[in-house]
Parts: sequence; C-alpha cells; structure tokens
Amino acid sequence: MVGGAHRTRDLMLLASLALALPSCASYQAQIDEVCARKATSRADDSAVYRSASAGRDAHFESEFARLRKDLQQAEQQLAAIESGLSSTHTRADAVSAIADARIAVERANRRAAWRANDTAQARSKLAEAERQLEAGLIGVAVFFASRAARLASDIDAEATEVERHANARFVDAPRVNLRAGPSTTYRVIDVLTAATPVFPERLEGEWMLVRAVNGPVGWVHTALVRQR
Repeated sequence: MVGGAHRTRDLMLLASLALALPSCASYQAQIDEVCARKATSRADDSAVYRSASAGRDAHFESEFARLRKDLQQAEQQLAAIESGLSSTHTRADAVSAIADARIAVERANRRAAWRANDTAQARSKLAEAERQLEAGLIGVAVFFASRAARLASDIDAEATEVERHANARFVDAPRVNLRAGPSTTYRVIDVLTAATPVFPERLEGEWMLVRAVNGPVGWVHTALVRQR
C-alpha cells in the first residue's frame, strides 16, 4: 500500500510539472512514457527538466540578441548605401576586424570542438568579409567580420559554461543515442555527436541521466561518455 502511495505521488508530481511549466512542453512525451512504464526515477528529477528548460531559454535569448545585432548592423550599412554616404570605416578598420575575428573564431574552436558546425559558419563569414574587402566594400567587410566575431563569442561563452561544471562528461563515440529511460528499450529522443558535453544528474545501474548543454535531458550508457 505504501509503495502504491509513493508511485501515485510521483505520478502526480510529474503531471503537475508538465502543467505548471509550459516551457517544458517538449518533454511531455518523455514524461508520459516514463509514467506509463512506472519508472523508478525520483520525484526530484523534475528539477533537472526545469534546469534544462532554463538553459534552453537562455540559449535562445542569446541567439536572438546576436541575430538582432546582426540585423541592426545590416540596416545601418544598407541605409548608408541607399543614402550615398561613404562608410565611416577605413580599410585598416576592416583588416583589423577580420584579424581579431579570426583569432576569436580559432580560440572558440579550440575550446568547444562540439560546436564545429557553428565554427564553420563563422569561418564562412570571415571568408565573405575578405571577399568584400578585396572588392573595396569596407563597410560590408566589417559587417561580416562582426558577424563572425559574435558567433565566436557565443561559442566561447558556452565553453566557459562547460568549464564551470567540474563533473561534465563528453560523448566518447561518433554518435550516441539519448534515450527517454535507462535502457535500450526506451525510445531515442536525440542523437549526440562526438565531444558534446553533458552534465550528469544521477546514475541508475550502468545508465546516467544527463542534461546536454543547451539541449534535452535523457539517459546515456556510462560507457559512452568520458570525463575531461
């Protein structure tokens, strides 16, 4: 009877969490599956989902701020072109901006190998900045160099966040399934690529509940992640 009461309480807590936190809606299917299987996870796992949701919100806010700055700068350049005004930047400014951005991008790449796709995007912005510089479009060259620098800053900030977590683990295989529960019988909710950092929350046998950096919460086999 006592065990049944505890299970009922856990199910009610998980259900109330899903209703009280709209930002966690993406986890609803996972919560439903865990409840259906009468999982033995502790009620305080709800804090893991809240933390993950907060992290995702912060990431999206950062992305929005970066894109807004890109748009504002693009609008300024467009206004200058349409009004026939010459750029306030010199060639030396553009060369310096490109050089500084390149240093920032390569530093971010060394610190956050898991953001390789974003690093490649930043490098493409640098290449475009150099093309515009060669064409004599100084303001446009500075714009693309600035975009690369902002991408690098975002990547670098994530690397700093990971470094603050002393217990961080890293995916130690080309592709690792993140599952809804501590077994291969649970569905795959995401696929993590090599070197992606995850933050351990608790162990259950050979499985670990983890929170991926700026990503979902799920279970991975302990053999597939490593320490620093």
